[in-house]
Amino acid sequence: MAGADRQPPGFVHLNGELMPAGEAVVPVRDRGFAYGDALIETMKLSGGRPVFFAEHHERLRSACSATGIAAPPEPRALWHACVSLAEANRVTAGRLRLQLTRGVPPVPEGPDPGPRHEPTLLITAEPFAGYPGGLYREGMSLASVQADRGAWAHLKTSSLMTTIMARREALLAGADEALFTSAHGGLLEGSYTNIFFIARGSCRTAPPGDRILPGVVRGKVMGILAELGLKVEEQALNADELDGRMAAFLTGSLLGICPVKRIDAQELHLDLPLAGRAASYLEQLERESLSLTYG
Repeated sequence: MAGADRQPPGFVHLNGELMPAGEAVVPVRDRGFAYGDALIETMKLSGGRPVFFAEHHERLRSACSATGIAAPPEPRALWHACVSLAEANRVTAGRLRLQLTRGVPPVPEGPDPGPRHEPTLLITAEPFAGYPGGLYREGMSLASVQADRGAWAHLKTSSLMTTIMARREALLAGADEALFTSAHGGLLEGSYTNIFFIARGSCRTAPPGDRILPGVVRGKVMGILAELGLKVEEQALNADELDGRMAAFLTGSLLGICPVKRIDAQELHLDLPLAGRAASYLEQLERESLSLTYG
């Protein structure tokens, strides 16, 4: 489902320095490499600038506080690093990824994080043309996978094996995306998306307490749906509540808003008009976020 014009980035930003990607080196004892002890943020690039930068920076800062990883650069410095990297790689429409690791311990420590180290910050920027248009016209198919991200699901970490295995299972089943489900049948979120269910003028999406990763776009879409007159509830839908009269769509920083046509064998109502109106609102919010600059 990747965009068609992806190419290896010419430059990366590593620990405050813009450099050719082929010259960037991370020590083998870096805890991000050794243990997945790292935080990540993925942002959409539009016009060479990161969309919803302030919200992503705040989520990263909050996650650093929760994990004890040293805080990221302040917003102005990080924004300039992101924009300069996009310019160096000549990326206007694309994908920006930040990875902030706990760094390299002075001596091998094993899984124990030990005292706070100097972090490693890697930023990459690459072209991304977007997902195939047919997915937005015809909807995505989902395969349910009984799994969740665990007690620290709200932290966006580089420990992505749960996501990878769920996506692998879904793709092997012939679906476009995985849908995490709880042991009690709650429909939680996708492997890289949040999900909304719409029926009879109301909308439901799983709450953060249900071991989901609340996406930045999820928060925006909750406000959009309320503006469109829907009652928005943070309550997971149960699998036995699904029926063909319901509509659903997925949200994500790169995906935007994409309708769902089927979950396992259950066909859903494809509400393209609602998805289209919500997407138009989201695009307006994206444009407004790009007006935020740091001089």
